[in-house]
Amino acid sequence: MTSPSTLNPTIRKRVTRYLHTGNELPKYYPGCWETHKYFLPEKLTAIDAGLINEPNNLEIVNIIVKAYKDGWYTRFETLAFALAKFISVGTDTIKEACYKAAVEICNTPEELMMFNKFTRLLQIGNGRGWCRQIHEWYSRKEPMELAKEITRVRARHGRSHKTLIRKSHAKYDENDRARNAVIKYVIHGLKRAKQLCGNDESTKQIFDYIQKVEDVRHCEDPAHAAAMIIQHHFTLDHVPGHLMTSQEVWNAVLPELPLSQLLSHIQRIHNMGFLASDSDTSAILIAQLSSQDLIKKSKVTAIEVYITLCNYKKNSRPMSYAKAKVAQDKQTRRRARQIFDTKTERWEWTVTRRHPKELKNWGIDQPPNPEVIATLNKLIDHTWLLTPPTNVRYLITLDMRHHMFKGRHFCKSYSVAKKPKKAATASSQSTSGAAGSNTEGEKPEASKKHLYAECFYNKSVTPGHAAIVLAMQLLKREKNAKLAVFTEEGIQLVSIERNFSNIEEAEFVLRKANLGRVQLDAPIEWAAKNNQNFDVFINMIDRPTRYMELDRKARGGRSCGGRYGTPPPPSKEIVDHCPVRALERYRTKAVSKAKLIVLSLASHRAKTTDGSHEGVLDIIGIDEHVPKVMDAFALGQFE
Repeated sequence: MTSPSTLNPTIRKRVTRYLHTGNELPKYYPGCWETHKYFLPEKLTAIDAGLINEPNNLEIVNIIVKAYKDGWYTRFETLAFALAKFISVGTDTIKEACYKAAVEICNTPEELMMFNKFTRLLQIGNGRGWCRQIHEWYSRKEPMELAKEITRVRARHGRSHKTLIRKSHAKYDENDRARNAVIKYVIHGLKRAKQLCGNDESTKQIFDYIQKVEDVRHCEDPAHAAAMIIQHHFTLDHVPGHLMTSQEVWNAVLPELPLSQLLSHIQRIHNMGFLASDSDTSAILIAQLSSQDLIKKSKVTAIEVYITLCNYKKNSRPMSYAKAKVAQDKQTRRRARQIFDTKTERWEWTVTRRHPKELKNWGIDQPPNPEVIATLNKLIDHTWLLTPPTNVRYLITLDMRHHMFKGRHFCKSYSVAKKPKKAATASSQSTSGAAGSNTEGEKPEASKKHLYAECFYNKSVTPGHAAIVLAMQLLKREKNAKLAVFTEEGIQLVSIERNFSNIEEAEFVLRKANLGRVQLDAPIEWAAKNNQNFDVFINMIDRPTRYMELDRKARGGRSCGGRYGTPPPPSKEIVDHCPVRALERYRTKAVSKAKLIVLSLASHRAKTTDGSHEGVLDIIGIDEHVPKVMDAFALGQFE
């Protein structure tokens, strides 16, 4: 499967960028994964372009396998889609190599079914290569391991084990009776599989384990199901839907969850009312979040914990419009069975009998548990060093003015005026007189809309705090990292104690510095002027339109919205402040492979480069994968 590197460098970079970010452009959009707009058949055109001159070039397959083994990709969807797209447009030689690669990178049932989701989307068909790949996946695992994986994940993404096995016409060695017992269970069910296999000692352990899983699936008593979960160490995937609203079951499942899954389910458990201050669930959750063994096994980043903390404080997660509309309808139905207590300022239920549709939201109106919040705050300090250092020289520059925390528009107090109500008729205006309309001296009523800064794709997090958390992780983890803030003269270095500072202390020091307007090329020019060598420049701002604050002579080389633009004409005395061209000048003078990362935390219209420059990355908004994307880019994984 190895071949000499003859792929066009531009196409190679487009493919590697897609594998890591889901986008062929030098941009990372955290929110694109909800709409799946980057998984359409016409996407990833770099593969089509790469096969024009060399239809049998296998280098893209090697790139996909390498990205999987290195582990720097953020989501498996990009690898699965790229492999399926390569099969759909490639020759027989490429298809054979791609199916071998699919066997290599699809280790879990979720990954197998994700890949087969895209083969179905791209209408690849169920040929011999596809059937062989399915057969090898089920034959390379040990029978007991296969039984655990099949019972844990029965179906995902519109594909099931039963469908895959039947369509592939897989046949296994008759002497491998344990594996055949698992396959017969998938196709025929447990009762029929026992009849077909008979009383064979090699299948007894397999059927005993499957019987325990089936007992949990059909159990109606939550207490008995919780006892079986504890005894056999079942995971959340083994729990049937009718038991997911039982507090006893959650108490049994929580100790089996990894740290990342614990963080993702905190809001769900709270909404069911299980995180009261005196509940057993709260005690178990706090113990798990404080477990040093569990923390060390995970690869959770500080920003992931901080996003979970902010969402839990506001008792909500960022939702799409459709989900928000459904949540509003559920709230309306809930209010019909509640009453507002003016003393506690809470909605209290007027009924004690829970409707089945209300079980998942019985405690959604309760305030967050302060002990859980305190534990999450401590967890942030334990996650700074979980990711390995990159040993790269960083210069991190932040915008720390008030709009990063409290407002949006150039540090000014901002409020949205409500539109005056339109009068129905002229007669009503005359009867109401001036009392119904605002006079010239009156100020319009202020609205609370957009008074606080919000990160794109995570509205519960402010851009200032997101920038501080990301910068602190790099500062605590890396030996060669310097921190600075934007000033009127350029930038100013800020000294923060690496080992003892927390988020609050760092915010106090950064906001007390000599702050000023943002000029994205200032960190690079400062490094060139002071003969400082850096491998990666990171600029964290809320939106690139901050360039409008600058004087006209300070906007050279940037077009509307702070985007990439042509250099100013030499006839005018305007300095070129384009950060990309400043980076190119810095490469010729100091570090030849220096890189630039621009985080536009509250805007999606960033365009630091037009795509023709190397070593430049725009990150739009914030999510838990941003630190991994930054590390991969700094280590040259996008090249």
